[in-house]
Amino acid sequence: MTTSTSPQLIPDNSSACRLEDRQEVETLRERHPADIAEYLENSGLSPLEIVETLVKIGNTIAIEAFEHLSLETQQSCLETGRTRTMLQFIENMEPDDRVDLLKKVDSEISEAIMPLIAQVERNEIRRLWNYDEGTAGAVMTTDYCNLPPEMNVKDALESLRLQAPNKETIYQVYLTDGGHHLLGVASLRDIIMSKPQARLRDIMEENVIAVHHNLDVESAAAQIQKYDFLAIPVVDGENRLLGIITVDDVIDIIEAENTEDFQRISAVVPFEEEYFKRPMPRLFWSRFCWLAILLFTSLISTTIMEWNAATLKEMVALAFFIPMVVGTCGNAATQSATMVVRALALGEVCPKDFLRVFGREMWMGAALGVTLGLMAYFRVFLQDHNLMLAAIVGLALLATLMLANLGGALIPLVLKRANFDPALTAGPLMATIIDAIGITVYFQLAIVIMRGFA
Repeated sequence: MTTSTSPQLIPDNSSACRLEDRQEVETLRERHPADIAEYLENSGLSPLEIVETLVKIGNTIAIEAFEHLSLETQQSCLETGRTRTMLQFIENMEPDDRVDLLKKVDSEISEAIMPLIAQVERNEIRRLWNYDEGTAGAVMTTDYCNLPPEMNVKDALESLRLQAPNKETIYQVYLTDGGHHLLGVASLRDIIMSKPQARLRDIMEENVIAVHHNLDVESAAAQIQKYDFLAIPVVDGENRLLGIITVDDVIDIIEAENTEDFQRISAVVPFEEEYFKRPMPRLFWSRFCWLAILLFTSLISTTIMEWNAATLKEMVALAFFIPMVVGTCGNAATQSATMVVRALALGEVCPKDFLRVFGREMWMGAALGVTLGLMAYFRVFLQDHNLMLAAIVGLALLATLMLANLGGALIPLVLKRANFDPALTAGPLMATIIDAIGITVYFQLAIVIMRGFA
């Protein structure tokens, strides 16, 4: 990889888009591959022109730059039809990234390019292809360093020197037997600091923390975060080493997970494409689905108000405070749901904590209800000088805040237990449901208190 010692500006004008000038190509060669990829993404070049540019740049820099392109751009480049040209990029990609790309393109293209790939690489692709999406096996890479435990440090360093160019990381060396069973792990630092004749078996860590290939990627990422690893091994049911998940994969997993949660919280069907690269019809559908559901859900509140039309006619002022009551309760429910969803994501809370969360949010709902209920009571009484109306609004806030707090906190736990995404609750859907509950409680309290005063 070649990087410049001082920042240089990449040409940013339309005439430079063709990159016909040799000096401009040389300028790109001096940049970091990630910067080259960013420039190509934003330059307006067609996929064919991007491929031609990378060919002009040449060497390993172009290959690394291709890996930094978005999956959608890689797909477009592969679909240009220049199979022989693209083969060199695909063969040098990380194994997990290569499989993701081949899964993305049309089946005819992947079937056409597979026979051109070396037999060893082809077998590796087929093996990784079979792992279910969202599991550790699907995101692991098979480019890792493994050595026999009986090897001495001197021979190990020589072997690592030969393996290093083709491996994603060499900072952790995994020690396996003839059946590829994981026996231990040794850091490159420990190997370097050991005596040349020392055996790897004597310096390795036998208590290896590994993840099963069927474990979901979020849990695997949490393990790397928890133990502050650079990589974590992936094994099968017989403790055979299958691959590793590196910290850069974890960053991608966390970003994708946070993006998906944010989209669900905002009531948008999750999508992976970049905003400008998602076709308008699909973007419309992503937003329309949830908005349609929320529209019909909100009709519940309208129906409840219609059922209580007689109560509203008896005291029209009740209508003035409906937005305040349901809005406050919706906000409280969203607060609770967001905190619990985040706690679930960080492993601070699990479905087994249902009763503890129930007690905690019950007290919090009561505290918030009493405080905000008293504030609303005095506000309504001082404004309208109506004791009955003030009592209805104050008690309604107390009751609905307790329900909203409990609902916002407990529903994510129930969804998690049922293997659904708890992020579904921390947004418009939760607010809409709480609106309906809040209006129902509000009118029922109004009827009871009005009868009592009568």
